[in-house]
Amino acid sequence: MIRKGLSWLFILVAIAMLAYLIFNDQDTSHTKLQATDGLLDLSEITKEEEIVALSGEWRFIGNKFLEPANFPDHAPIEKVPGPWQDDAEYGTYQLKIKLPPHFKKIGIRVRNIWSSHQLFINNEIAASYGTLTTAREASVPSNPVYEVYFSPSSESLTITIQVADFYNARHGIIFPIDIGEADALAKDVIQDVYLEKTTIIMLLIFSIFHFSLYLLRIRDKAFFYSAIYFFTLAILVCTRGERTLYREFPSIAFEWYFRLQDFITYLNAVMLFLFFVYTVTAMMKRRTAMFFVSPLILYGVGTFLLPARSLSNLQYLFFTYINFLALLIIGRLLYLMMTKSAHVPKNELAILSATIISLFIFSVSGTFDQLFFSGRNVFNRIGLLFFVVNMNVFLAMRLINRTRDAELYSQRLEKATIGKESFLEVTTNELEQPLYHALNITKSLSNQSMTGEQQLLEQQLERLLYLVNDLKDFTRIRFQDLQITVHPVNIQMIMLHILTMHEKKIKNKNICVYKHINQKLLVQADEQRVGQILYRVLETAISHAVNGDVILKVLHLNTDVRISVEGTGAEPIKQIAADETGQSIGKAIIEQMKGTYSRDLLQNGIRFNITLPFGGYEEVLKDNEMNVIWNKQTPFNENLPKLLIVEDDVIHAEVLQTLLQSQYFIEVVHCPEEALTIIQQKKPDFLLIDEVMPGMGGIALTKHIRQYFSYIDLPIIMLVANEYPTNISLVLESGANDYIRKPATKEMLITRLSAIALTKEAMGKAIQHEMAFLQAQINPHFLYNALSSIISFCYTDGERAGHLLTMLSTYLRYILESGKDEQRATLEKELEIIRAYVEIEQARFGNKLTVILTIEETLDASTVEIPSLLIQPLVENAIRHGIFEKDGNGTVTIEIKRQQNHLSIRVMDDGVGMTEEQVKALNDGETIFSNGIGLMNVLRRVKEIPHATLSITSKKDEGTTMVFIQPLKELPYVENYYGRG
Repeated sequence: MIRKGLSWLFILVAIAMLAYLIFNDQDTSHTKLQATDGLLDLSEITKEEEIVALSGEWRFIGNKFLEPANFPDHAPIEKVPGPWQDDAEYGTYQLKIKLPPHFKKIGIRVRNIWSSHQLFINNEIAASYGTLTTAREASVPSNPVYEVYFSPSSESLTITIQVADFYNARHGIIFPIDIGEADALAKDVIQDVYLEKTTIIMLLIFSIFHFSLYLLRIRDKAFFYSAIYFFTLAILVCTRGERTLYREFPSIAFEWYFRLQDFITYLNAVMLFLFFVYTVTAMMKRRTAMFFVSPLILYGVGTFLLPARSLSNLQYLFFTYINFLALLIIGRLLYLMMTKSAHVPKNELAILSATIISLFIFSVSGTFDQLFFSGRNVFNRIGLLFFVVNMNVFLAMRLINRTRDAELYSQRLEKATIGKESFLEVTTNELEQPLYHALNITKSLSNQSMTGEQQLLEQQLERLLYLVNDLKDFTRIRFQDLQITVHPVNIQMIMLHILTMHEKKIKNKNICVYKHINQKLLVQADEQRVGQILYRVLETAISHAVNGDVILKVLHLNTDVRISVEGTGAEPIKQIAADETGQSIGKAIIEQMKGTYSRDLLQNGIRFNITLPFGGYEEVLKDNEMNVIWNKQTPFNENLPKLLIVEDDVIHAEVLQTLLQSQYFIEVVHCPEEALTIIQQKKPDFLLIDEVMPGMGGIALTKHIRQYFSYIDLPIIMLVANEYPTNISLVLESGANDYIRKPATKEMLITRLSAIALTKEAMGKAIQHEMAFLQAQINPHFLYNALSSIISFCYTDGERAGHLLTMLSTYLRYILESGKDEQRATLEKELEIIRAYVEIEQARFGNKLTVILTIEETLDASTVEIPSLLIQPLVENAIRHGIFEKDGNGTVTIEIKRQQNHLSIRVMDDGVGMTEEQVKALNDGETIFSNGIGLMNVLRRVKEIPHATLSITSKKDEGTTMVFIQPLKELPYVENYYGRG
């Protein structure tokens, strides 16, 4: 609190100091003394009044250049400052002054005389700028700010000014001429010049700062226009007031100087208007904004390209138009504030209102200063000061709000990523398990011989499993969360397995396969993922090798192994069959395994080159050793190794028993307590335990068993649902010898069990084998513990993560429950699911997506009944195919209202839209999107609802509107409809 108080105190002190520096010089625009009838009496002014303005009634003779001595005493009166009133294009001013006694040395300051002129003090020329002529052609204009210093020879003074102006709508002495004691005037000039230079420097710094902000955040165009505004304002200050630009570069031609001055004036106004339009997005549409500023742009370009001041007679009109635009912005902002439609945070809105008020003060004051000759207007400075301060405070606050929003969205995105990862893991596991079961049952039913149809079925099931794994890897790559564990892998075994899967396709396409592979060669890789990649590569090569050849080469090259897969057909290829998404997945995975991946197009085929780190050479077992493990023929022989399966899932337990009964004598139990009884009565040789079971659970059961049996006495393999490092660490630390991720293939189960059997036998023979085995177990412990520590830093907000996961769980459960036809739900329940879906998408894509939901007040969402899962596909279609394919931000609007006895649900987006042909295809029931099954399902269901319609209208690049109308049905008791749970 003390720091905040001190901060506000220093801000107030800084503002006070800034105000003093700006306003401490004398304001001569409203002097009490005014010239009367060509005479100004200063004889009685006090010593404190060191500088006064020569304002009031001067004498003026039009269309004549008169010498001071020849000027008549009773010439017509003309008000100064201000333009002369008649049609003269040149003339002569004169003013007689009675000087005060304390004016020992005098200074005269000229600010703005249009345009070429000569200044006489008494009868002597004191200054001359431009060329005075009576014809436009010979005139050379000039209009600088300058000072003249001299010592008076008497107590009176006569000032005579000859002026010629053929260029401007306003002729003559425009700003007041100051007179004062020389030292005071010189001090005031220096102060004003340095104040103006300081202002220019500050404005340029603001411009650089705002350009930097825009370059760092190019989507926020408000910073771009504010940067240009400050830059043009700095140039504008250079050309007006003390005319710093003219002082620093006096050789600048008159025409170019004032063209720049006029052009920059209107460009500055345009940039300011666009700044407000892009700051408050609801202010007006971009096309409307360009319509309003186009007159200023045209006029500014005209003043820059046409002769200087040729359009000066239109200045009154366009300065008035600038003030009209300022009033338009203020009025529009007030309207948005009253209707609460500004979509701007309250703190930004308050500062923005103060900014616009100070802008209006600055704009009106500047207009009076330029058009009505008010001179040094204090309101002009106040308006500019507070406008610049408020504008920068507003943009700083805007940046702070955006930064806070970005942090919030980042947290949401991180939580959504975790949620999506969990969602993917659950859904793919649910998809994998029945596929594995079907594949394993197919193999077990075809143990002796397989028909062609069974082989095809097995190949297609394995292909589906590869595609599921591709889906998981693709999502993990997108979220940069792909984790790969490498170990030595026999590449020949993988190749032969994949060739077997494609055997039928190879025969049907009349392809010859040539292999050059060392059967002992190993590579350092992830076995499962290498299989996925080679499956896709071989499939692509086969598609290019119709009536041709497929050549497989695996060569050991120093520290690498190069795998070459080439498919060449009888004819040149016409279309590349390679899947770009699949290729990108494969390349990303291979590179994570420290390898390379490339593809070459041949004249009549395709070649893939993959390199992986060399993993050594394998020692192949002798045939009689292999028979000990694999050649088991009697299915129910009690002399076989005894395997106890502890699995609460009855179906999965039966599948496991079917797969392993030819190799092991199997007993199955469905709870941990029963397993402990079996172990006590007759110790099995191996245990296969499910990790997740009711009651004790697999990990607790393993820990209990390890109190009585060692790793060698009773080997345990744990069946796990996932391979998260933390989970695997818990499994291994509980005492399991190994783990298998379920569902598992028959080959995987037998291989793991056989490996444990070999290890057990080897451990009994020699102590060095035991040490090697223990070392092999230590390495995974270290790896998974390290990965677990890294992952723990990713979870920064457990509460929010749990919230998102709960929403995803609710969302998925609702979708699954809504899969039945004719199932209905309340509007309230549907909207809850939509809000959950929208929140997840917004957490991912940030302010690119805005969703507006409005419901008619007469509707009770808890009692209105609609078909379940009907609105959400429409919203999803609008977001994915409308907004996310659009450049820039987008809005989806959902309007729900009553239409007599019907319910109307309108989903609108301002996205990319569709062509008339696409809309017609949708209405005809044709799929136009690659993932448009949900929308097609909605269209089908609507047709089955009596008196219900779904209309789709769209325009390219303007958006799409989908309107669903059905008879209104309201439930009296929603609780009874859904039941209690």
